[in-house]
Amino acid sequence: MNAEVRQRIEQFVKPLYAGLDGVQTFDRIDRLRAHLATLRERREGGEGHEGTAVGDEGFLDLLLLLHGVVDRLGSLAPGGRLDLFLRGLDLPEELTRRVRAALGRFHDDPRGPEEALLHDALLLESAGVVATADRLMAAGKKRVPLAKALGQLDPGPPPERYRTPRGAALGAHRRKEAEEWIGHLRRKVAAEAGANPAS
Repeated sequence: MNAEVRQRIEQFVKPLYAGLDGVQTFDRIDRLRAHLATLRERREGGEGHEGTAVGDEGFLDLLLLLHGVVDRLGSLAPGGRLDLFLRGLDLPEELTRRVRAALGRFHDDPRGPEEALLHDALLLESAGVVATADRLMAAGKKRVPLAKALGQLDPGPPPERYRTPRGAALGAHRRKEAEEWIGHLRRKVAAEAGANPAS
């Protein structure tokens, strides 16, 4: 996929990444690109898993740019909004068909290295201390009491949900860090509540 096609796709999808509250979330694409790079790193001479090789860079880039706007594009069937847009880019019919099929299944049933990489990059985005803190902040916006929010706080996806060995290893590490952070917060909240029973 050349730079002109990528730019046209970005211009098409960028407004679709704006939430109902007007918050723009297109910057998530850059974070996912960083996760993809990490998943694909080759580990030379050390312990750990080698990165996952990708067969088709253009296909992966298309999936990355379009993954977050599928719900806003309507049907993924031939003749739908996405199909018409991709055809307008003069992409080969086979590539258009592959993109539509992949976008419909990669969350639950990724097939091939490109789909597995995007699947795992999205899981990594939802794992770790930062993602866990974001979930805690979201609970606070809903006025969930802190102790209850901490009791229900999700530390991120378990390693078995990942489709690549490197994703599973990275995800397990991030989940462990999040669990430790949650445990620390729970202990602090309980200790301070015990010290200040009237509050």
